Amino acid sequence: MLRILVEGGGCSGFQYKFNLESTVNTGDRVFDRDGAKVVIDQLSLDLLKGSTIDFHKELIRSSFRIVGNPNAEHGCSCGASFALK
Repeated sequence: MLRILVEGGGCSGFQYKFNLESTVNTGDRVFDRDGAKVVIDQLSLDLLKGSTIDFHKELIRSSFRIVGNPNAEHGCSCGASFALK
């Protein structure tokens, strides 16, 4: 499963983290779409509500990213961190 979480840090105040995990903790929400599972804790879910998870491919790398976060005022140029509205 892909775990998405938001932590304090990064150049804008909060940062997105993506991990592959096999466990679900108490209070986690699990979303399943076409066999792909995403797990997220409630606090991170509150900060990401309305966002889209995207898998982005480039010539030198591929990665997950969060796009269209309605709770973010602005993000950094790398797309890994954001500031709240």
